Amino acid sequence: MIYNDGGLRGYKTYNSANNMAKVLEKQVASANKWKMEKMEGDVDPNSFAAKLKQADEYAASGQHCGATDSIAIILRQMDEPTAGKPVNKDFWHNGAHVSICRDTMYGDTITIGGSSNPDWIYVDTSVGTVKIDLNDTTSLMKCLDLFSPEDINAILKKIQEVKQAREALNQIDRMQDELMKNGRDKEKKDGQGEEVSVDEAVGVVSAEELRGIEEKREKKFVG
Repeated sequence: MIYNDGGLRGYKTYNSANNMAKVLEKQVASANKWKMEKMEGDVDPNSFAAKLKQADEYAASGQHCGATDSIAIILRQMDEPTAGKPVNKDFWHNGAHVSICRDTMYGDTITIGGSSNPDWIYVDTSVGTVKIDLNDTTSLMKCLDLFSPEDINAILKKIQEVKQAREALNQIDRMQDELMKNGRDKEKKDGQGEEVSVDEAVGVVSAEELRGIEEKREKKFVG
């Protein structure tokens, strides 16, 4: 990237590999361009749309599809499952483990990553159910380029919804705990108040008794 600062010109590198907003924006733009121009003109050859078109061209020609870097393409290459005999495929993508299972009963399931203490959620997408471990979002981020922009949006939206729902439940639990704690504190305070009142009552009676004794003594001396 060329930049100009105070009349000086130079080159500055910019790494957008981990900037998922930029990646998503690029893929969406390429997919929209593909729809409008039917893959004619200047289209990103690394986009999901371009790779999917490449797979269609290979399939139409009767050749084996060489593009293997999107879930939709990999599913097309896999055999069809039969009753009681699912078809499985495991591979690594950018250092993250991906497992695909095609099943006549449960449909297509794509599992991404997985930690020693997994917290799985399930997202419905155009390529099947995506199984994601919320405790291993690093693997998910490495595999987002396997999905179409629409599916990426569905995955990120689902994660946000789950986190918001759990945060709301946690807030409710904290409020309930706080109410219970306040209730216990109030009961304890009220109990102490009753004890103090009793002590005060005892103190008042004792004072009255003392005054009565003094009055009797005074009358005795006078009489």
